[in-house]
Amino acid sequence: MEKAKTFQPVDTFSWAVNRAERTQQVRLLVPLLYRSEGRAWLLERLKCPCTREEALAAEVFHLCFPLRDIFTADYYQCRGTPQLEDQFIAYYNELFGLPQGFGVKEVWRTAPGVQIRHPAAGGRAGWYEDFLKERISDKELLARARNLRQMLGTEADLFIQTQRHVVLVECKYRSEFSIEQYQRQQTTGKTLAGRLGKVLHFGMVCEDERDPGFAKIEEPSVTWGEVEASLAAI
Repeated sequence: MEKAKTFQPVDTFSWAVNRAERTQQVRLLVPLLYRSEGRAWLLERLKCPCTREEALAAEVFHLCFPLRDIFTADYYQCRGTPQLEDQFIAYYNELFGLPQGFGVKEVWRTAPGVQIRHPAAGGRAGWYEDFLKERISDKELLARARNLRQMLGTEADLFIQTQRHVVLVECKYRSEFSIEQYQRQQTTGKTLAGRLGKVLHFGMVCEDERDPGFAKIEEPSVTWGEVEASLAAI
């Protein structure tokens, strides 16, 4: 007869208990990539086709929204000047794959004072679902407008900018990376790269190189164990 087991609650919070990807990223990736040699190591392991000199000089941003924030900087730069606003709308319609004159009056210029409505603004200030449905009858255009808002709301776990490349790195720790997430990162990344005049490169940091969650995603990756070992060696 099997001996009855006694429940023993975990006595403390520890790294063995932690499941948060952000916490793991701050512990290992932040100090690694603060160092130029760490940046060169990671970009080489992720097979980014940049030079070593470019890797050493790369800029690193953690847990950020690069496409949204570049868009917002452009938005505030032209806001209040109608001529610049028209140019802004035409520029971003083209970047986001929308028709040249898409939604100028019906969608874009619907903020108070006929100013530009920011797609990613919170609540009813932005391009929320019912707002788009009321103004766009064409299903394909509606899908593109939704996709625009989704791209602006996509966070980059790790964004590395080199002279020629936009490098997006998805970090997963004790959780799976879905195909939907991957496709969204690809769409956002390509748009961001186009905005910056660079080439997209994508990679992953995951728990196990044979993680089944990555089975259908053929992208270069490193494990957290390799990151930790590299940090200790540098």
